[in-house]
Amino acid sequence: MYAPNGEPESTVTVLLTGADSQLSKALIRVLAKAAYRFDGRTFRVHALSHAQLDIGDKQSVAAAFAHVKPDWVINCAAYNAVDRAETAADEAFRVNSLGPELLASECALTGARLVHISSDYVFSGEPAEAAELALNQNGLTDSCLSNSGLTESGLIERGLTESATPRPLSVYGQSKLAGEQAVLRILAERAMVIRTAWLYGVDGHNFVKTMLRLMATAPYGQPLSVINDQIGSPTWADALAHLIWQLIASPLNDSGGPKLFHYAGQGQCSWYEFALEIQRQALALKLLDKAVPITAIDSLSYAAKALEKGNKLAPRPSYSALNSDKVRQRLTGQNPALTHCPELWRDWRWQLKAMLEDYAAKGL
Repeated sequence: MYAPNGEPESTVTVLLTGADSQLSKALIRVLAKAAYRFDGRTFRVHALSHAQLDIGDKQSVAAAFAHVKPDWVINCAAYNAVDRAETAADEAFRVNSLGPELLASECALTGARLVHISSDYVFSGEPAEAAELALNQNGLTDSCLSNSGLTESGLIERGLTESATPRPLSVYGQSKLAGEQAVLRILAERAMVIRTAWLYGVDGHNFVKTMLRLMATAPYGQPLSVINDQIGSPTWADALAHLIWQLIASPLNDSGGPKLFHYAGQGQCSWYEFALEIQRQALALKLLDKAVPITAIDSLSYAAKALEKGNKLAPRPSYSALNSDKVRQRLTGQNPALTHCPELWRDWRWQLKAMLEDYAAKGL
């Protein structure tokens, strides 16, 4: 088999963990649409569920590597129950910290490379982090300006960069930070850690699908209360999947230090603003037949209401919008990064539109 440039096409064997996760399913869907080829490389994927591979078990990891013999590992397995993690810290750290450490150690033994997915919840959004935000307007295009919010000072607020110091507030955030640190310590340049945020897609449980369900079933006139003082960057799982395949297919470079990247939909919003946009677009696509009142509520009030119902919520970052400039610059000049997925670098509203159109087409 040959690539478009006439060179022999290489085959890359990939071990994909957490096969039942929304990102794993997006990775497989995106790759299938590309006929399992990205930029002169053919990919052979072995997607293993938790039942097939427990990344927190050393023997299970070793057996999977021996069977698959991967060139690359993409770790989508995670303990994502943010609130439950507060009382299940041992399990959260076993999956989110020990698991990536075991995968990285096996990669080091076998020569495989690792893509590890981390989270914006490694940040707190408190003033010390806010001081590290990228606020430089120089070099921004009109498109960037139109897709970004303005701070009170009038500067473009472009999100947290990879140099921002993590300060996780929750057990979940602490366990994710420990996992990414273990991966980079063991593999250094042979690993890529990608922090993402507010992930959603047509598969699995996520905020968009939850809002659609609540909006469709809400009694007439009963409002939905959505938090308005947590700011982040909604991210379409399929766009992240395109990015991951693009990074793996791009020319390898083991110099320049650890490869820690941020990737999220461009721009930022609160959960409240996100909910309003979900409803607006869903009504336009006729996924909903009526509008539901949506009211803003602050985090403390929301947590207090949850506690009244017996549910204790883990603390979330007040600001965790991510700046994707570093990974975008890595792929600068590689046009396939744009042609494979037109929404890859677009405002989060465009990514939401692509997801909802897919959702509507599937009749979900």
